[in-house]
Amino acid sequence: MSPVFQKTLVWVCCSLSLTALAATDKAERNLVISPSATAAATTAQRVALVIGNGNYKEAPLGNPANDARAMAQVLKDSGFVVTLKVDSDIKSMLSSIRQFGDQLRKGGVGVFYYAGHGMQIKGRNYLIPVGSAIEREDEVAYQAVDAQAILDKMDAAGNGTNIMILDACRNNPFARSFRSAQQGLAQMDAPVGTLVAFATAPGSVASDGAGQNGLYTQHLLTALREPGIKVEDVFKRVRSSVRRDSKDKQVPWEATSLEGDFYFIPPVGAAASADAALEKSMWALVKDNPQPLDLKAFLARFPKGAHAVEAQAKLNKLMADAKPSPAAPTAPAPAPAPSGVAALPVPVPTPAPAVLPAPSPLAAPVAAPVAPAAPAAKPPAKPSTAAAANPEGFRVGDRWSFQVVDKYKGEVVANPSRKITKILPNGDLMSGTTLLTRHGNTQHMSNARYASRVFTEAEIMVPKKIETGYREDFSYHEEVRQHDGREYEQDFKGSLTVKGQEKISVPAGDFMAYRIEREATIRGAQKNGRDTWQSRQQITAWYVPAIRSFVALDEVWRPAQGAPDLRRTELVSYEVQGASLASPR
Repeated sequence: MSPVFQKTLVWVCCSLSLTALAATDKAERNLVISPSATAAATTAQRVALVIGNGNYKEAPLGNPANDARAMAQVLKDSGFVVTLKVDSDIKSMLSSIRQFGDQLRKGGVGVFYYAGHGMQIKGRNYLIPVGSAIEREDEVAYQAVDAQAILDKMDAAGNGTNIMILDACRNNPFARSFRSAQQGLAQMDAPVGTLVAFATAPGSVASDGAGQNGLYTQHLLTALREPGIKVEDVFKRVRSSVRRDSKDKQVPWEATSLEGDFYFIPPVGAAASADAALEKSMWALVKDNPQPLDLKAFLARFPKGAHAVEAQAKLNKLMADAKPSPAAPTAPAPAPAPSGVAALPVPVPTPAPAVLPAPSPLAAPVAAPVAPAAPAAKPPAKPSTAAAANPEGFRVGDRWSFQVVDKYKGEVVANPSRKITKILPNGDLMSGTTLLTRHGNTQHMSNARYASRVFTEAEIMVPKKIETGYREDFSYHEEVRQHDGREYEQDFKGSLTVKGQEKISVPAGDFMAYRIEREATIRGAQKNGRDTWQSRQQITAWYVPAIRSFVALDEVWRPAQGAPDLRRTELVSYEVQGASLASPR
């Protein structure tokens, strides 16, 4: 049991703490292609970098530009956002690879495709840019792009699923003058969650093709257009076709460490059913939520979904109920000053935490002391939306919605949310049945998953100081009782370090956030059973003080045995009084 339990445990809590192708070559040298409207529906981003180099001064190649354009279009039709580079020099290649790596840090699936000259020197593979003046073997390292560096960039992104395709095994024009150069490309190991595909076996040479495309890419394009084929089977079909057409002279080869299933085009009906499941889970979250923002986000995502009509009706009613607030049916009401606040929008009149010391009456939002008693008139629907803040600035009504991406699958697996429903006299917070510290760290929760979950010193996710260089050590004990009667306990020991500020993009917008790194060791045991476990936890979080929340969390759980658990949590929407910091995307 234990690995599944302990991997999932902190994730639940952490995640809540918180175009067409141009007609000319010139226009295509740095082209970003968005997915077509008819592309298969996906729940996580798909990003591709496609490079085709053929216009070499020595030994030009006829097909790489055609190969790259065709590959970009096929990937676009499969739902990828594609950056297409044709006849790129080294500066352009390195810049696009860096940007590609940055995109992958947002999660999802990444594909890197290269067609052109490549060579191996001392067991390392190099991709040759157009315009590189390589005369000696020792110049390759800084005149060409190391293929391993691209793999490292993909691996460092931690996005879960990556595919590298190298149609770069053409005969090397420089090989004759290099002592260490060998024919074809060298074998490469694929990091976890990665597949590396070569146009031919290590040490062999691939055909540039007599037609419009290279032999390998020609058959790859055909296989990619077929729906319902797992990625491994795509390359098996390509291998069979290429070997047949080349009369066994060229045999494509792959190295893979993929752990989940991936389809370029999902089986017929699979995308629709996945979208339906996502709609169902999101509807369960928003259907009883009296926040127009949630319903608007739901309708934007599922404008023609099964619950679209019902969602629109609820939204219309909420908006209609919010309008009559300023002028009630009785005309000359006495005019209590602060109550002209609409039911939902974030109120601006009250400055930040000027009411810090205010005691217990803050607990109940509806009973907040707003105006002198006016028994005759009905009070506004939510008079305390602009109620006093706790010492850290949290207010009743502040809310955040997230999406959680499984990095192995590249799919959204949950859509958690948090809303402040009560401020206790000591400044602690309630979010439904979850008790939080004044800083927003979890102390106790009970929900459909846990009958009871208690932290002795609170689960430390938010440091006491948000300033660069601040480090905080922590240790705490957790006790969990599930509804099936099983009981567990875990001990956490580690540290939080505020590394500095950096810009980050998430579905909710672009933010300047503090990067916080958390490392911890965990030892756990089943109290009424025999299971024990230990693991290491690494979390990189991006925290924005003004909205009092993380906007992203990258989580890695490393059990003593087995593959690590990789997840990314991102802010999708938020409503925090007095905050409007996100740049719209």
